[in-house]
Amino acid sequence: MNREDLLDGIHRLDPWFHSIELAPGVLTKTESVAGEPADHPRETWDIIKNCLPADLSGKSVLDVGCNAGFYSVEAKRRNASRVVGVDAMRREIMQANFVRRALDLDIEFRTLSVYDLGVGSVGRFDVTLALGLIYHLKHLVLGLEKLAQVTKDTLILETALLPRRSNVLDSVFKRHAEYVVGDLRRPMHMIGWVENPPEALESSYNWFLPSLDGAVALCKAVGFRNVDVFATHGDRAVIVCRDPDTTVKSGAAGALSANLNLVDGPTSSRSGDLLTYRVKVENQGSASWRARPEHGSDEGVVRLGAHLLPPDDGEIPVWDFGRADLDADMSPGGATVMEIGLRAPERPGAYQVEFDMVAEGVAWFEDRGSPVVRSDLRVDAD
Repeated sequence: MNREDLLDGIHRLDPWFHSIELAPGVLTKTESVAGEPADHPRETWDIIKNCLPADLSGKSVLDVGCNAGFYSVEAKRRNASRVVGVDAMRREIMQANFVRRALDLDIEFRTLSVYDLGVGSVGRFDVTLALGLIYHLKHLVLGLEKLAQVTKDTLILETALLPRRSNVLDSVFKRHAEYVVGDLRRPMHMIGWVENPPEALESSYNWFLPSLDGAVALCKAVGFRNVDVFATHGDRAVIVCRDPDTTVKSGAAGALSANLNLVDGPTSSRSGDLLTYRVKVENQGSASWRARPEHGSDEGVVRLGAHLLPPDDGEIPVWDFGRADLDADMSPGGATVMEIGLRAPERPGAYQVEFDMVAEGVAWFEDRGSPVVRSDLRVDAD
């Protein structure tokens, strides 16, 4: 694009929140639009860039809440092999794609909410950036869980905190900051809820402002083993979260998640017949699935399981109706078709066969929010 094309495109996409230089002396904005510095987010980047390797060769980067793509551009300039920027606001993605074309950079921008993040929708990334994001989330913990699910190694979080004037209240609160129910004792942290009118647009307003300790605790709660405060500046902080717990035993939201689709199988049979079903299974969680026992223990082995739901809702299902083994371990994003053999019940009737994945000794995937798939089965007498 020539200079005139750049200036025309910038004008058509006004207003801009990110100041990005598209050519010498050609900036997407030169003045504040909402009280931020005219060169925003340059000041924040001067801190964030010290959290990142100078060379990101071979690394993938996900920029969540990317706006016009400033941080995505900087990640690509550090040689990241793959950069994806997502934002819930379509206009910001239009701006980001204009920037991408103007700078001729290989970056993928998508209109996508943080709540739609997952292994199935975007994959997993070595580095996830959530800069100026989480206080815009009405569903704070869910958003953090989604960020953890798509992070292989490092999440860099930059966020607003409870204002400094809350520090006195915070110090008083800490004297009694323990939640006690029976023998259960847990620390408590301050998180402020900003009251907005019902019509307020989520992405344009601030909702939750955690204390610094509260922000750290939240990052640990969603599964990051190592959480460090990199910097604080005014009522804001940069927090670096590393080493997400992605074992099947972790309990982290999204660790156990599968997409199941019935490929084929009988819909009718006679009493006692052998039934063979084929189910396509996709690992959409952050945990790898182990196919074989270790050290003689089945705990943590992932299998395809089946339940038999009887004709009468008041009857107890046959919970352990059958299991099938994976042929091999499966990493997040992997898929295979599994075959499971079951024996039709002796009593005639209209049944349903329900399929779910199970991590032995840990949990059925449905109990962690993963959907099941069902197939109708009509059993006739011999």
